[in-house]
Amino acid sequence: MRTTLYGRVTAFLIVTALVGLTGCASPPTREAMLVGAPATKNYPYSVSVQTRGGTETSAMTGANVSNEELKAAVESSIVASKLFKSVVQDRNGDYELTIIITQLTKPVFGASFTVEMEAGWALTKVSDKTVVLRKVIKSAHTATLDDAIVGATRMRLAIEGAARKNIAQGLQAIAELGALEADSRAERGPTAAAVPGPAAVTYPRTLSGQDIAAHFASYPSIEARRGEAKPTRQAPFTLRIRGDGTVERSCPRCFTPSASGSMVVKRDDAQVCFDWRRVPYPASGCFKLVQTSATDFEMRGVGFETVINYSVAP
Repeated sequence: MRTTLYGRVTAFLIVTALVGLTGCASPPTREAMLVGAPATKNYPYSVSVQTRGGTETSAMTGANVSNEELKAAVESSIVASKLFKSVVQDRNGDYELTIIITQLTKPVFGASFTVEMEAGWALTKVSDKTVVLRKVIKSAHTATLDDAIVGATRMRLAIEGAARKNIAQGLQAIAELGALEADSRAERGPTAAAVPGPAAVTYPRTLSGQDIAAHFASYPSIEARRGEAKPTRQAPFTLRIRGDGTVERSCPRCFTPSASGSMVVKRDDAQVCFDWRRVPYPASGCFKLVQTSATDFEMRGVGFETVINYSVAP
């Protein structure tokens, strides 16, 4: 009798622990799949976006990329990157971009979740139905226990990362289209040589509130250091930004190696604000985000002399 009771209690505790670790499936969001890096080309055309092959998140299938969220993420990424002049609805643009998810491979269990995504990208000129791009794009992203303890959250982060990378690769493939650039020059006519192209990005440049939100959505983990002339205060740290507005700081050389807090992007003020709990490094407060080169950034304190430097992958 005691053995049976002990076995039932043990089984109950195991199931409870598993539920706590796995949690309920949460759907990937358009904000977390957004790519905010400026495009290398700026085409003077409008574009509409169509998505297919997505699946809604459910208790049976787990977290998935829905057509609606993917479409919104691609549209927002195009607007943020300025790849096309505008995004329109209902196939009323100069070009139509169709993205079909053909495969989303998710792990069943593990400490690290690697999600692989495969999607077909096609860009069609609406006026004559010419297909100027047809490409299969494969991407993958790994989320570890450092990113999230709860399995459902870790799965969502891995899916969002794979989708975000797929969008980034797809938009880059469009930016590299020689046919679209030639078409753009032809439409400008014989005087095109005298017409300046899109203005080159000049540095340093202070990011707007929308740019800041898109930037941290594209780079949720950064390796940073405080940019002051005090070696003892220059300990490098890793900043991890969660989708729920919380942040974590990992600093092996600091007195308190791990810390957490909250982050808010004030779009109207073009500032990002941090509130750290029980640690003075990095400082709590609001910062302007300044891009000093194609890959280098500085968070400059507003009202206090603190600069945090970091770089991102090109």
